This record gives sequence, C-alpha cells and structure tokens, in this order.
Amino acid sequence: MNDLYDTPWLYDLQHDGYRDDLAFYRRLAEDQGGPVLELGAGTGRVTLALAEVGASVVALEPNVAMRERAAARLAAAAQRRPALAERVRFIDGDARTLALDERFALIVAAFNTLMHLERMIDQDAALRRVREHLAPGGAFACDVFVPRFGPPGVVRAEPAWAALAGPGADLFTWQHHDPVAQVVVSHHRLDRLDSGGGVTRQAATLRQRYYQRLELERALRAAGFSDVRCYGDFERGPVRAGSDVWAFVARG
Repeated sequence: MNDLYDTPWLYDLQHDGYRDDLAFYRRLAEDQGGPVLELGAGTGRVTLALAEVGASVVALEPNVAMRERAAARLAAAAQRRPALAERVRFIDGDARTLALDERFALIVAAFNTLMHLERMIDQDAALRRVREHLAPGGAFACDVFVPRFGPPGVVRAEPAWAALAGPGADLFTWQHHDPVAQVVVSHHRLDRLDSGGGVTRQAATLRQRYYQRLELERALRAAGFSDVRCYGDFERGPVRAGSDVWAFVARG
C-alpha cells in the first residue's frame, strides 16, 4: 500500500479545500514582514497562500511527488499573477538536518507537519534546527490536531470527498490507533468505476505521531524558545476542552 504522500492527487482530493489555517499563517507572515521558511510544504496549499500576501517563501518538502505537484500549482497560479513564481523556492531536505545559509523572520510547520517526526530524538533535532534558523525577533508557528479517536478499524464512507473524484467514485477511510506509541495510522481507499464497469482501487496510508499539548510546549522550550503560546483555534482564542487544534507561536 502506498504512502499517502506518494499519491499527491489523492492527498489533494481530501485536503485541498481545507482553509481553516490560512488566515492564521498569512497574518503571521504579514506581521513578521520577512522571509518565510515552510517545513513540509506538501502540495503547496499554504505556500501559495503565503506568497499571495507578498511573502518570500523557501518551501522545504522531502517528498519529490508532493514537491512536483506544489511546483505545478505555483506555475498555474503564476500564469495569472507572475510575481508569485519569483517569491517561492522549493527545496528538498530534512528538517532534522537543516543547514541553510539563511535566517528567517518566520518559520512554519503547518497542518500537522511535526507529527511526521515519530521519535523524540527527531523532534528535538528538528526544533533545534528551527531555532537556529530564526532571525532576531523571528517566530516559529505550527499546529497539530487534538488527539481524539473513534472506534478503531471502523470504515467510514466519505461522500463529500468521493464526489470530487467524479461519478461512480467511493472514498473510504479508517484508522488504527496505538495509544502507547502515540501513533495513529489512517487508511484511505478510493474505488472508481472504469469504462467497462469494473472497479479500480487505489489505497494509501498516513502514519502520524501525535502530541499532547504540554509535551509539545515543553519540547519547544527545550529547543530554546522562551516565549511559547498555545491557542485553541486559528483565531488565537484560548485552549478549551472542545478545541480541535492546538496552534503554537514560539519566540526565542
């Protein structure tokens, strides 16, 4: 079974319409007023939003298929606004070993990017690199989902997403959760009718190591951030029992 990131069209089918976080990151880019480093740029959803507000963005993405799709997204947008292409540079690389000859006013790890660092040694290494690449007065922003899970292995039909794949498409998802390792594996299966009436099936998985709120705050402080703020939504409201996301802004 493929990793979801090796099938970026399937990833976009499910996530391209997500907009909840864009105003949060756009506002930070405008407030910081300097170059932005984006970790885990994926297919460029947030990258393009940052460039649209005038930010110069270095977009780090280690998966070549995701990076190519992001570049194609940027090229399409640049046909309407040519200046966008000049503001974005896509690079291959690993946040744990990041060593650029640049410093950034803002570094972002949007949409659960940090949840791909499963081991604590990897989390600590990446956060130290982030701190080292911030310019004086710079900020690091990230978000992670609040870990709540339903019954494991229960298959759910996703009619809204399947409709985007065209007539005769069915998209199903289910999860397996390891509470000891703090890992959740999400399974995605898309079935489509071919011209002969047969069914073609594509499947992919996504593995994420989730955080508890204070665990991530402590990791940020251990990496050298002295001012760490956690919000319970993208409007910078307080953390509440019903919050679905923790959005962090950390400064040295």
